[in-house]
Amino acid sequence: MVRQITNHLRLYTEPADALQTTELANVPALADVCRAFERATGWPLRFVSGELPHHDSDLLWSAPVDPGVGVSPGHLRIDVADTDSRADATRIEIERAIELASSVASMLREFWRTRHALWQREAELAAGVPLAVRRDQTAPLAQRLEAVLKGAAGALGCQAAGIYLLDAATTELKLRSAWGLPLDRFTAPARPLGTATADLEALAGHAVVLEDPKSAFEWNPPERFPAAVCVPISSATVPLGTLWIYSSMARPFSDAEVNIAEIVAGRLASDLEREMMLVESVEATQLKRQMAEAQRLHQSQTQRVAPSIDGWDVAACTWPANSFGGDFYEWFVQPDGALSVALGDSVEQGLAAAMLAGAGRAAVRAWCEATPQPHLVLAGVNRTLWSTSAGDQVASLFYGWIDIVAGRLRYATAGHPGVILLRPGSWESLTLAALELGREPNTEYEPQQRQLQPGDVLLVVSGGVRDARDADGRPLGDRALAESMLAYLDLPAERLLEIARGQVQADAAANPMRDRSVLVLKRKSRG
Repeated sequence: MVRQITNHLRLYTEPADALQTTELANVPALADVCRAFERATGWPLRFVSGELPHHDSDLLWSAPVDPGVGVSPGHLRIDVADTDSRADATRIEIERAIELASSVASMLREFWRTRHALWQREAELAAGVPLAVRRDQTAPLAQRLEAVLKGAAGALGCQAAGIYLLDAATTELKLRSAWGLPLDRFTAPARPLGTATADLEALAGHAVVLEDPKSAFEWNPPERFPAAVCVPISSATVPLGTLWIYSSMARPFSDAEVNIAEIVAGRLASDLEREMMLVESVEATQLKRQMAEAQRLHQSQTQRVAPSIDGWDVAACTWPANSFGGDFYEWFVQPDGALSVALGDSVEQGLAAAMLAGAGRAAVRAWCEATPQPHLVLAGVNRTLWSTSAGDQVASLFYGWIDIVAGRLRYATAGHPGVILLRPGSWESLTLAALELGREPNTEYEPQQRQLQPGDVLLVVSGGVRDARDADGRPLGDRALAESMLAYLDLPAERLLEIARGQVQADAAANPMRDRSVLVLKRKSRG
């Protein structure tokens, strides 16, 4: 006899609340800092929310206060001061004022990053209550299931019960827990689902009640008892298996008894799901810790202190799209005193990109010790990446070698990094099209050379910067990047870095999945 289950297993799913975001608020003490700055320097410093205006006749200097977590909330600016002669007497040189204002902007940026990190961490702690079980107070799963089966059989006046769960392919049913059945039943082979008539009917959403041996024979139950009831064990969306409760004598089962069996099946489904969630929670926690360690290691490798070299100024920064960026930069002084710089860009995303970036950085260091020729370094790095990957991991790379005394630059590029040489009043694109690293094992790269004069600036950007679009949706390219910086070549490399970053703010908000990196190499003017 088959009975339709009207209310099998109803689970209440609480609707998820809309995602709440927290905007960065202005720092209350910033106004005091600006007033103190004006008293100390004679120049008016103020914070203005919103984007930097393109044309402002009153603007002498500005810097976006970019917290590194999205669109900048505003910018610091120094405006043209009034012409009061008394104020002129106490006003310091604008270059020194800009240097101090840049430091204030850097401190403010770090403050905002810390505030955002705290806000984010508190939310994570609120949502990160671990799902755990105290093993010293909770019986093992096998013992708990057997106790439930014993109680269910006793409530129905039956003598045995068993849980039969589906395999991963949902083609077989295997006894996983039992009460009142011989232990050798656990060693019996799984039953094919296709021949388990009663189980199929139960999994379709019906309770199967066998009241005598004749009906039991027709439904092919797993055990030969005179009477039995079979109900499904299911989660909210997935069938898990069946619950069988056996009687040693022929007898009917009332609707109330079938309902009890259904309630017991729901309890079993909850216990099984809870145990699976515990296992997944432990595994997820371990994986999260490993990912956090990998992220800290990756960040420690990307945050490098610039070398201090007389007559030269170097700065670089990477703004990854997520915790594991695929861009990297590298610099180091060779034993002969030459300066080596590199900027790489992986086409991958996430952890795979970070692993490729780490391999690329290590390969650059190894090969630059073997040869001073940049094009041979790229060829060696290319062979290394080719031999250590399946051919689907490719990257762009700029590598340069600089004679710091003569100012001679030797370099080579692979892929699509943007390379721009900036001179007072002019600029030159050094960007070349070349095959990416990791495409072919025997690729040869063209050696290039330039002479850097005092005051010249070499700007190297990754594809995420070169392909970015401005606020009007137009691609930046080498021209827009160069023209935006020509008027500021007298500024330090760190300040030029911020100007270059400001050019991609609109694109960073519109396309957050691109990594972006900038390397600035400046030969200082003779002073």
